[in-house]
Amino acid sequence: MNCQDGTLVKRYASTNEMTNTISGVRAIAIDLDGTLLDTIPDLCSAVNRVLTELGFAELPLQLVKSFVGKGLGEHMRKSLLTVLKREPTDDEKAHAMSLYKKHYAAHIADQTTIYPGVVAGLDLFKARGLKMSVVTNKWTVYTETLLAHFALAPYFDHLVCGDTLTTGKPDPGMMFYSAGRFGVHPREMLMIGDSGNDSRAAQAAGSKVVLMTYGYSEGENLADLRANAIVGTFTDIPALLDI
Repeated sequence: MNCQDGTLVKRYASTNEMTNTISGVRAIAIDLDGTLLDTIPDLCSAVNRVLTELGFAELPLQLVKSFVGKGLGEHMRKSLLTVLKREPTDDEKAHAMSLYKKHYAAHIADQTTIYPGVVAGLDLFKARGLKMSVVTNKWTVYTETLLAHFALAPYFDHLVCGDTLTTGKPDPGMMFYSAGRFGVHPREMLMIGDSGNDSRAAQAAGSKVVLMTYGYSEGENLADLRANAIVGTFTDIPALLDI
């Protein structure tokens, strides 16, 4: 399901029954890559810069895109696995990651864009008095840089990033951590994301989850992920919230 038309809204309860409202939400955790921002062009460009520097041919955008979701380390590992046709060694991964950090930091927002409806949706959440955090497997330095670049930082009370804890999504630890920072029960949290990582982390924590149709689903069918709702734009979400 790749439609970006915000008028096409499909809603699914965790039991796969239709639902019109999501109740009891006091705080919202929001994924970054594929949810707030379309970061794929710069992520993939950084990978291909690394591969070129290492003497390999560039990989197609759609292939590198399929590796996104479980953090930069896994993104680079899968890319190396593809060109080497074997599992990279620890030394190979470490060297590639040092190059990745250099190239991504230098070109982090060359082609990255903010998704339509994000700012309007954040304004609507804020107007309802909802607390918001970013919960992402992306490292803190890159998350802070992008939020500042797109003037999104003021919307968020805190960040939970790939280097905040020892585990990342789909482990629910990030959701528990964010809920603790907010002083709410995880059941009072809503996760907005685009993939199985987001859905599984939220459900394991007992939180609600809304998935966006336009993100990076890692090839999974969104309708199989048991989200409370699947929508085409952030501005579709406030109407679902019973607050």
